[in-house]
Amino acid sequence: MAAAWHGGRGPARALLAALALAALAGCRSGAPRSAVVGVSVAEGLPASRLAELGIGPEDLRLAALRSLAALPGFEAPSAEPPRGARLFRATVALLEARLVRRPVADGPAESAVSRWEVLLDLDLAPAGESSSARDTARWAEAVREGEEPRAALRRAIDGAARKAAASLALALAEAEKPDAQVIADLESGDARVRDFAVRVLADRRNPAAVAPLVARLRDPDPDVVDRAVGALAQIRDPRAVEPLIDLTRRREGPYVAQLVRIIGDIGGPEAEAFLQTMAAGHPEPAVRQAAREALAELRRGGRTGPAGR
Repeated sequence: MAAAWHGGRGPARALLAALALAALAGCRSGAPRSAVVGVSVAEGLPASRLAELGIGPEDLRLAALRSLAALPGFEAPSAEPPRGARLFRATVALLEARLVRRPVADGPAESAVSRWEVLLDLDLAPAGESSSARDTARWAEAVREGEEPRAALRRAIDGAARKAAASLALALAEAEKPDAQVIADLESGDARVRDFAVRVLADRRNPAAVAPLVARLRDPDPDVVDRAVGALAQIRDPRAVEPLIDLTRRREGPYVAQLVRIIGDIGGPEAEAFLQTMAAGHPEPAVRQAAREALAELRRGGRTGPAGR
């Protein structure tokens, strides 16, 4: 799962800038310029379950701290942070941990191995600010022959923390790039890079990104498709209306109702005609209602002209 940004468009932009500047400063100076000065453990699995697993809050805290300290431009000082360093705080939560037996591919039933599968949430924010970057990562580790199962669980937690931190590092790298490079990253073979590129372009609202974002509406990764829809909703360029209408034909139910509202927000004569059709004849009542509401709002806002604004 890719990292999520919380706190609204303005705070998200500020956080992206802070993280990018932190990474750049560290790379340019040769010394870390950002310091993780605190990691708290949020509610995830119940304390009773953690006790059963033999995992304490300190285990989670240290796993998160190690993973973040490994990010370019970051450190986790044991005493006072470097003078002038940008200070960050983190929150970690263990959401799932289960011991399962998985068969070896093409092997007999008795060849199944036990492994720990975990889901871990990692949140990073500039100290004193409410906006944050968060990633939820899955990881699995097999229990080695003769090994204490808890050792594999600890490795799985470490792996999930590293994976989450790596996603945050990708976000840092993407936020540093100019628009042209971010647009080029929409064609990356790595779905995570495409996802972060869409997020950055949504925040920047550059009209030059509309056509490349429209192409992501057919991305093989459904998360990237959803993110592209959101980006086009933020940019509100009328060129997105027809592709979004086409997407409604490939989806159903609540998703279509959401698309209907987005198309209404963008506006323009094509959007108005589409909403009229949906309001009058879509088979699902929720979609008809969404279309009626979007149509009324579009007309109240005067967004029915050629510019769609």
